Amino acid sequence: MYNRKLYRASESPINYVNQGHVMIIGDYDHVLKDYLKRDFAIDFKVNHVQALGYPHVWNEQKAIPENTKAVDPRAGFGTKETPSYRPTTLNANYDRDNWKQAFARCYITGIRYDFFDKKLEETYGVMEDLIAKDYNDMFVDFSRKTANDFWNGTGTLAGTTENDLVYCGVLSQITDKTAIVSGANIADALTTKITSLMTRLDYTNYPDVICMNPATYDIIMKQEQNRDIYSKPVDMEIIPGISVPAFYTPMGKLPIVLTPFIKPVTGSGKTTHSIVALNTSMIDKLYMFNDGPQTYEIANPDNPLANDRLLTDKFVMDFANYIVHGAHTGAHFIMTYEVTA
Repeated sequence: MYNRKLYRASESPINYVNQGHVMIIGDYDHVLKDYLKRDFAIDFKVNHVQALGYPHVWNEQKAIPENTKAVDPRAGFGTKETPSYRPTTLNANYDRDNWKQAFARCYITGIRYDFFDKKLEETYGVMEDLIAKDYNDMFVDFSRKTANDFWNGTGTLAGTTENDLVYCGVLSQITDKTAIVSGANIADALTTKITSLMTRLDYTNYPDVICMNPATYDIIMKQEQNRDIYSKPVDMEIIPGISVPAFYTPMGKLPIVLTPFIKPVTGSGKTTHSIVALNTSMIDKLYMFNDGPQTYEIANPDNPLANDRLLTDKFVMDFANYIVHGAHTGAHFIMTYEVTA
């Protein structure tokens, strides 16, 4: 490989001067200016569970029978003359006939380039290795799409229609949704909501993370700054050396995860922001075959069997879906807040 420069002097934007005794072919900046966002992680851990079939099936218990009663110490359930301490009736309703199922969804992307383009880039390319860069961007595209659908996917867990081919998004699985009164303090509303969960007797699952759009977080910070006593933002170390904003609640500090995929919705002159509380220990990434996307090569010019065009053809494939368990328990909830657009 010679790594020679190729100039096409007859075309813009290369500077080209041919006048009299002067002929100049200008150079150019060999650094490709690229400021595109490439970090699209979900930003917190969930359980990784291998599917037990297609579909994956599970069951939930939603009740504990209430059979405990206070009785006369001398009579029990009978009389003082004929005492009996054996309960006469017992409730055996555990409400555990709640079978559910979910299908893993298949996401695919790929990259393809022919022999001539590849060799041109290898031999004459003067910028960075664009083939390697584009290969990396294939994974960026995959992460961006799947991260968006993790939150906003419009499919259903058990659906089998064309519309169900995407993930069942986390936002659509959460049933506990509350609107914050316009003009109210968001932090106070969150504190009241979490306090109400702590008073429940049926479930003890609480959120362990609060997620929102950065624009929503900005509203909260401005509300706190407008209080009589300025409230300094709180940080929380989630892993050694990594800190994120945190929120004080009656149950302690909860980390705040900022993501662009919880998108404010604008309409009718108002913008609705969503604050999403999750218990990540109750969210399963359901996967089949491989725990994560796999790369497959179906055409390689260095092994041109049945590849007369000498193509390079690779694709990425993943079979997965996300299940939000306990959506009815208070472990996950969404609070919305409207502002004038």
